[in-house]
Amino acid sequence: MKDLPPNVYKQSYLLKAGVRFNPNLVDTCVKRGLNLSFYVVSAILISCICLYLVLDGRVYISLPTFFCLTITSFLYVTAYLVKLFCFTHIRKRLRIDNPPIAVEAYAVVLFDMVGGNQDKLLETPKRCAVLYKECGSKKPRFFTGPVKHKKHCKLHKDLMALVFIDRKNEKLYTVEDDKLYKTASEKKKKKEYSLSSVEAGVQKVSE
Repeated sequence: MKDLPPNVYKQSYLLKAGVRFNPNLVDTCVKRGLNLSFYVVSAILISCICLYLVLDGRVYISLPTFFCLTITSFLYVTAYLVKLFCFTHIRKRLRIDNPPIAVEAYAVVLFDMVGGNQDKLLETPKRCAVLYKECGSKKPRFFTGPVKHKKHCKLHKDLMALVFIDRKNEKLYTVEDDKLYKTASEKKKKKEYSLSSVEAGVQKVSE
C-alpha cells in the first residue's frame, strides 16, 4: 500500500477493511464494445470460410482440425455479440425503469484478486475502476465504474454520479457519470470565465 498514490487501493485491502462491492459487469461489457480479440477471431472465421469456398473444399490441413477451428471461431463471435447485445439492452432498461441512487467518486480500486479469491493475489494488478460510495446513508453501498485493463484510472474526487440497480439482481447495475461530469466541467469553466471577467473589469477600473 505504501507504493500506491493517494486514494488508490487494492481490492484485497478494501475487502479486509469491510468495503464490499460487485464489479460493474454491465458498463464494462458495453464500454469495451468490440475489442481486439473479437476482430482477430472474426478474421480467422472469415479466412476459414473464404479458403473453403475458394479451394472448393480442398483444405491442406486435416478436415477435423479445420472444421473445429471454424466452429469454435463461429461460436466465439456469436457468443460475444449476444453478450454485448444483452448487456446493452440491460443497461438501457435499467436507466429507464429503475430509480437512481446518488453516489460520489470515492477512490480507485485495483483488482489484484484472481477470481475474487483472497488467497490468489497479483503483485501488479492490470485492471482498475473508479469506486463510488452511496450518498446520504449510514451504511453506504459501494459500486464501481467500468473495469478497465489499465494499471491506473483517473479519479475526479467528489464527482457525483447516478447508479441504476436491477431490483431482482443487485449484481447488475449501471453507473451514469458522463453527463454529470460534463455539467461539473461546464460549471467550472463558467466560474473561471466569470472570475477572469471580474479581474479584467477591476484592472480596467484601476487604470
